[in-house]
Amino acid sequence: MQVIQSFGIGLSALRRNKLRSLLTMLGIIIGIASVVGMVSVGGGAESLVLAEFERIGGATTIVCVRPKWVEQADGTWAENKHPEHIEYEDVESILAACPSVRAVSADIDTMGKRASHGNRSKELRFEGVTSMYQEVHNWYVQSGRFLRQGDLDRKDTVCVIGSQVQKDLFGKIDPIGEEVKLGTHRFAVVGVMEEKGNRMATEGWDERIIIPFTTMETYFIGKKKPGIELFIQAVSFDKVNRALAEVKIALRRLHGSEEFFEFFTAKEILRQVGNVSRILQALLGGVASIALFVGGIGIMNIMLVSVTERTSEIGLRKAVGARKMDILQQFLIEAIVLSVSGGLIGIFIGGGIGFGAAWAITTFLIKEAAWIASVSVQAVGLAFSVAVAIGLIFGVYPAYKAARLTPTEALRHE
Repeated sequence: MQVIQSFGIGLSALRRNKLRSLLTMLGIIIGIASVVGMVSVGGGAESLVLAEFERIGGATTIVCVRPKWVEQADGTWAENKHPEHIEYEDVESILAACPSVRAVSADIDTMGKRASHGNRSKELRFEGVTSMYQEVHNWYVQSGRFLRQGDLDRKDTVCVIGSQVQKDLFGKIDPIGEEVKLGTHRFAVVGVMEEKGNRMATEGWDERIIIPFTTMETYFIGKKKPGIELFIQAVSFDKVNRALAEVKIALRRLHGSEEFFEFFTAKEILRQVGNVSRILQALLGGVASIALFVGGIGIMNIMLVSVTERTSEIGLRKAVGARKMDILQQFLIEAIVLSVSGGLIGIFIGGGIGFGAAWAITTFLIKEAAWIASVSVQAVGLAFSVAVAIGLIFGVYPAYKAARLTPTEALRHE
């Protein structure tokens, strides 16, 4: 018997028992839909994290800080009493000594400073930065200009404001050239940053006022050792680790040791997020595999019932010349058609679950985020392969049982 004929006979048998076939496929549909849906949601999480990193500098970012507390060898935490601190001069030194680094910005961040213009005032976030701030944070001016090296050298009282600061303090007035009072000092507005929006990684950015690093030290920090952060951009994603090693060597030369500084890389965070996502997907996939196993048992059960119901038909086919292989092939194809049909339905439902979950997360849970439903070709291919394997594995025994029937025994069956 030809494969095409076996396929046709299998489909005819399934069409004769539509409801039973659908109920049999239900376990496969639920399992495959769960696998594809969970992989889609997990892939969306990774895409979201990567997109958020791109908004604040990208995957080539390295952050260096001097933590206030450090972990001891015995696992306890103690105050960081190392005399060395990150300095403004470190920026130029790192740029000169590290060929794998393309940009460096030193940032001093303060909270809760009141800014005012005319009769309008608001508590805002202040930040003292260096001239490469735009490149490092992937945040550029929309109008006017950004801070220049000359502003830092002269410790000028100039500032760049976020888009929300413009709305709150100036309304519809063009703020370029206007003054903002920060504490007891007046700063001239030279630029307005592009709007970032209150997304996960950029919440509150539009409410910042950015001033020269040296001006921040002179007017607001004084002789205190501030919590300076270095934001460093490697020349490429592949050279992040090399850039990090070069930065550590440079800081060792500048401060005697890099031991009491902490380093974070976007590359490492993305790797950790990917690992967590894969673990969650594996756990959810394990749960979904239970449904697949149950679905496989359902297929085996229905195929055994089908063999019993069609024993006389099997005997008649053997009596007119059908071989064991023909009967085996017929019932095996029928089981695979059941499983694959359920798998295809499950793939479409799983894709719908992924897109629906992405929409729900974006609409109701993380409204500022653009959660992406990422239905991967690999997940679809794996789901389809699993469906075929289930039909093959759980259909072998019923098909083998049917093939072993002798014509006389089958024809006597009622």
